[in-house]
Amino acid sequence: MTDYSVLQMKQIAYVMAQTAAATARIEAMKAANAERSDRGLAKAYPEEAFENVINEFGLHHNAVLTTLAV
Repeated sequence: MTDYSVLQMKQIAYVMAQTAAATARIEAMKAANAERSDRGLAKAYPEEAFENVINEFGLHHNAVLTTLAV
């Protein structure tokens, strides 16, 4: 295995870990919205908050391409 291959695997693992963390955040946000809806309250997280998760975790298209570029 070359150093380049190891570096690529580390970068892929990083993106996958960020994806898992972002997914967990989104699921928590969805649960909070559902709970508030059940109680007749306004959403805690509007659509924009969900879109911001992509940037927060560096998962937008250009960020991922930059991370995976060697």
